[in-house]
Amino acid sequence: MKMGNVIHVGFVAARNFVVGSNLAALTLVRHPYQMLYYIGECLFLFKTLLNRRKLPQPALGRVLAQVKTEEELRLGNLKGYTWFLENPTLAADIVGLCLLCRAIKPRVIFEIGTQTGYTALHLALNSPDDATVYTLDLPPDRSPDVALKTTLADARERRKKVAVKRPCFEDSSVAHKIACLTGDSAVFDYSPYHGRVDLFFIDGAHSYEYVRSDTSHALECCHSGSFIIWHDYGRVEVGGVERFLHEMKQDGHDVRAIPGGSLAYMTVH
Repeated sequence: MKMGNVIHVGFVAARNFVVGSNLAALTLVRHPYQMLYYIGECLFLFKTLLNRRKLPQPALGRVLAQVKTEEELRLGNLKGYTWFLENPTLAADIVGLCLLCRAIKPRVIFEIGTQTGYTALHLALNSPDDATVYTLDLPPDRSPDVALKTTLADARERRKKVAVKRPCFEDSSVAHKIACLTGDSAVFDYSPYHGRVDLFFIDGAHSYEYVRSDTSHALECCHSGSFIIWHDYGRVEVGGVERFLHEMKQDGHDVRAIPGGSLAYMTVH
């Protein structure tokens, strides 16, 4: 680990430890990344469960009143590339994403941040049969150099991506609905998708600069009535998402968060 990264991880871990006051984190003192993640998750749960977040958290039942009761969520590939194995907040996120997708019934979906393909799979599973999921990620052999600033957490996720040999949707029944795109989301050509996207899911780099850039592109691709959904709202280690969404809220956008998870969403007007 580079000295600059060590100093940054130490600073963030110290700050989070003081704020979180969680003595259990001391057992991870020899594993700075694990310590940073653990304390950040504790602070995330504290803010979420006690409703200390700045974005409103209405019950999804009220938001999704239009979903027919006979409709069922479809969960796929629970072995291997699953959010259900890491922590319960990620399980809340994937279920919330599936619920929102079911309610919106999007024909055109655009995702930034393919990673293992797990969210692309579930967007395809829970969208209409004639829907298309476009999912954008850096190419596997891409160097760490990108157009905008990224976070340490982004670097960690990028290393995980390099280790992924094939997306988890490759042999699924909905693989034909998913179109893989490659490129840096900050400089990608979105013009073929302008005004066409019904649901835009942002889960790429988590720095303030990237979230702002990705959201600007999402607004160009969406139309009135489209949904934009962001992942990792409220997570301390990727604070760029939270900072940007709070600014959007202050600017009058009706951005909301799902209870118990890290998804935020809004309808485009």
